[in-house]
Amino acid sequence: MNAATKTIESPRDGSEDASLEAPYPELGHRAIRALLAAVPEFVFVLDRKLNIIVASRSVGLRCPKELEGRPIIDVFPPHLHAIASATLHRVLASGQVDGFAAEIEGIDGQQRHFDIRVSPFRPDEGTSWLTLIATEITEQVRAERAIATQARMIESMLEGVAVINERGVIEITNPAFDRMFGYRRGELIGRDMAALAGWPFEQPERWQREGSESIRSQRVEFDGRRADGTFFAAAGVLSRFEVVGSNHSLVVLQDVSERKQLERAILEAVNREQYRIGNDLHDGLGQELTGIALMLRGLAGRVTTEYEPILPEIEGITRLVSNAIESTRALARGLSPVNLERGGLKDALEGLAMHAAELYGVQILCTQRLSAARPLSAELANHLYRIAQEAVRNAVRHGKARAIRLHLHVARAKVRLTVTDDGTGMPTQAEQAPGMGLKIMRYRARMLGGEVRFERSTPSGTRIVCECPIALGATDAPRERKPRRKRASGRIN
Repeated sequence: MNAATKTIESPRDGSEDASLEAPYPELGHRAIRALLAAVPEFVFVLDRKLNIIVASRSVGLRCPKELEGRPIIDVFPPHLHAIASATLHRVLASGQVDGFAAEIEGIDGQQRHFDIRVSPFRPDEGTSWLTLIATEITEQVRAERAIATQARMIESMLEGVAVINERGVIEITNPAFDRMFGYRRGELIGRDMAALAGWPFEQPERWQREGSESIRSQRVEFDGRRADGTFFAAAGVLSRFEVVGSNHSLVVLQDVSERKQLERAILEAVNREQYRIGNDLHDGLGQELTGIALMLRGLAGRVTTEYEPILPEIEGITRLVSNAIESTRALARGLSPVNLERGGLKDALEGLAMHAAELYGVQILCTQRLSAARPLSAELANHLYRIAQEAVRNAVRHGKARAIRLHLHVARAKVRLTVTDDGTGMPTQAEQAPGMGLKIMRYRARMLGGEVRFERSTPSGTRIVCECPIALGATDAPRERKPRRKRASGRIN
């Protein structure tokens, strides 16, 4: 570029002072313009008086020819005159490259951003000019501002936000995430997310494989571990994305401990109320109706000998009362299906199997393997029964099953309930469906400190497995130990 300019712009008579006044060869001038017009930047060649010698592109409504010969300061809006003039004179004095950033309003009224670079330019030994190159960086500035705005939004969010790489290591956190887990700002960077929570973070390859490519987010709920060793209930969304070909995870969490406690209290209150109403129906109204039925049968015996014509009416009333007794017992069983004083969970599951066989016309086998020394608590037994009830209902209604097996295995410290059917199987995205059945099953299992797994059965059908620890009930509290008496010994230590 310097050589071409020197050849084209050199004065014809060889004098240095005439180089700015001599007319440019027309072909050379057109060649320079064509060369500079191909460059995306705005390029200006300036003399030492800061007048434009060559302009590559139009500025505003002025074409390059109209700009040539005018002061370069006229190209800039008034608010940039001072910084532009200072930069140009500084380059003239020092001979060093310098520049500044400029924000200029375009013809369309939109603000445009430029990076201005001013460099010394010597086409020959005796001539010293300047080149001013303006590179538009509007999109870059907008992107940087958008990123900065997003960063401020994430910093101010009440939800905890973290970015985790494909190895499960935390790379970015916001203040809410640090506070949620009880750490100082930035202290979690570089730590393994599995140390703060269990699944799915302890097995990142597992959840990264789950779902199709179009489904890159899933809801997660887990117990988070704080810095002081305490736990809290966390819930949120885990999303996958790629950065330069590497898999990353974005997790957005909320501390839902209070909500979980409230939900648990509500559910326990509902269970207690159902249990109370069920017992009242069974032991109160049911017993009274039974007494009425016995009195009617006694009255029927007397009427047979004394007033036989009204005997059919009394027998009809007796049948109605008997039906009311059966209905009351059915309501009692539905409200309080598990009664620890009347057989507990074992008898309740057998009753569920008999009732489902009569109602749906399917074959249901109920088996148990009980080897725990400690009886199940009322809360544990009720939740397991409701899970089994929902599993049987889903197997018949959605899976079109004809044979179902309920198996209860109670070991020393764990209970496992398995419901297997021969139906059509569970759809792949059934757990993300809007229905509440599977979600409530998972919620009940989590309340018990366990989990529910939905698996495919062989050769067809579905297997639902619920495993949870045997919680200590009120009657299972450890007894206070009495101090042992020291036996007398003739041995002296």
